[in-house]
Amino acid sequence: MREKQNELQGLLCGCLQVIIQKLGASEATKYAFMQYADQIMEPFLRVFACRNATVHEEAMLAVGALAYAVGGNFIKYMQGFYPYLEMGLQNFQEYQVCAITVGVVGDLCRALEDKILPYCDGIMTQLLKDLSSNQLHRCVKPPIFSCLGDIALAIGENFEKYLIYAMPMLQSAAELSAHAVATDDEMLEYTNQLRNGILEAYSGILQGFKNSSKTQLLMRYAPHILQFLDTLYNEKDMDDAVMKTAVGVLGDLADTLGSHAGTLINQSVASKEFLEECLSSDDQLIKESADWAKLAISRAISG
Repeated sequence: MREKQNELQGLLCGCLQVIIQKLGASEATKYAFMQYADQIMEPFLRVFACRNATVHEEAMLAVGALAYAVGGNFIKYMQGFYPYLEMGLQNFQEYQVCAITVGVVGDLCRALEDKILPYCDGIMTQLLKDLSSNQLHRCVKPPIFSCLGDIALAIGENFEKYLIYAMPMLQSAAELSAHAVATDDEMLEYTNQLRNGILEAYSGILQGFKNSSKTQLLMRYAPHILQFLDTLYNEKDMDDAVMKTAVGVLGDLADTLGSHAGTLINQSVASKEFLEECLSSDDQLIKESADWAKLAISRAISG
């Protein structure tokens, strides 16, 4: 009986997720939908209290959709929802729940922006614990790195207090992933997912600090980021997703640090050979990122 109930709850959550995505995305229905947000969120919280992994996955995905639909108004639900968010991030056994919860943190960052700040100490503590754990399935780690970038983008220069913890972890993972020897296609795919997650973290942090008075805090990390990009280029086993994100990070570095990093960028292989390769790519998205990076680099070097 309990299994049937859990299955039904999971299906209902999945159905609600689709409805929320449809109604929340349309300007014509969005206002009317907002009036029912309280009534939708309340049963989700009750579902989380049941502590069933499958239902948790579906409910988490639905809450992520709700956060996207209602934007900054989701803050009113954070106090009630946060304990379940934390529980999801701590769920090493059912790692799919953990992975989905990490994705929902990203949704919350985009919806709430700097309103998420009061919850960031708890979230960051748990994410860094997850990255340090040998118990957590490796597939969850790339999205966690990416999530660090989402948080930095949301809270901007307030990410300063987390730099001393996040950057060494990123640096260590970057070194391992850059020199990883892929013994099969599955390992190569995972290595590229990891690289992409690390690059997305760097991109979010650089963009988050742009135009703040604290950009100089990132200067000490610039040599390592450039070294990572150079090594990735020399390894020659990047996929297109990594290539696009990597050239984007090169542009973010130049754009955020400007003339302070101009000389460093000018000395790197990434700013010349790698950039040229991306500029001549058949992939339009890579080429667009490279065009923007080239402009940002020329400003940084000439400035």
